[in-house]
Amino acid sequence: MGILAERMKELRLDHKLKQTEVAEIIGVAISTYCNYEYGQREPSASTIITLAKLYQVPSDYLLGLDEPAPEEKAKIILASNSPRRKELLERIGVKDFKVAAPNVDESVEDDLSPAEIVERLSLRKARAAAKKAGPDDLIIAADTVVALDDKVLGKPHDEADAFAMLSALSGREHHVYTGVTVLRGEEAVTQHEETAVTFRAIRPDEIRGYIATGEPMDKAGAYGIQERGALLVSGIHGDYFNVMGLPVFRLGRILAQFGVDLLSGNHS
Repeated sequence: MGILAERMKELRLDHKLKQTEVAEIIGVAISTYCNYEYGQREPSASTIITLAKLYQVPSDYLLGLDEPAPEEKAKIILASNSPRRKELLERIGVKDFKVAAPNVDESVEDDLSPAEIVERLSLRKARAAAKKAGPDDLIIAADTVVALDDKVLGKPHDEADAFAMLSALSGREHHVYTGVTVLRGEEAVTQHEETAVTFRAIRPDEIRGYIATGEPMDKAGAYGIQERGALLVSGIHGDYFNVMGLPVFRLGRILAQFGVDLLSGNHS
């Protein structure tokens, strides 16, 4: 139903008139009037003028031309397609955000540490997303890697690669790094979080069974702590949510610097 039909019904009810009464006043069949009010047919200009006189309102009000266009509000944009990051943002009270993940070159120099890699890539993602955003929009971007002995483990290329990764992680401690950037206009804050995760010793048949679930194949380090991968973890030191891909404590502190206080509800 368009705004004209909505206002015709609204004004008729305000004036406590029946559809048959209005149809008679403006000189049309009741079926024709009903088509007007249900938005199935547009009344003529002369009919609109007659209705405006009947209700003592400007014709522009009936047509919805009296209202200024609403100002476009600044948006919060998550520069990631990760369903886990989206879920975590919602959990901590970030509402009405838009997901817009840019395609970026994720290649970096070989001599960078895991912490430097995730910070650099999160900033790169944020800047790429900002190119299609408004100047007041707030961009949130993140990048996560798993590192064993400072060697970054990416997503496995195949099941053999996943088996090799999980075998290497078995019975050992590794570290998960997530870089997070919040950007608005020319202002950007980039930080990283590091969490230590320890795996229990995993038997080869358990590794093969876990790989058979398909879960490891699209995850850095070949496991997801929020799913069946949790069965492999014997200990964790640091932010659990960082291992899921978004360090919510650190993100919350950065957002507060931009006037977004998720506890008090102040979003300036």
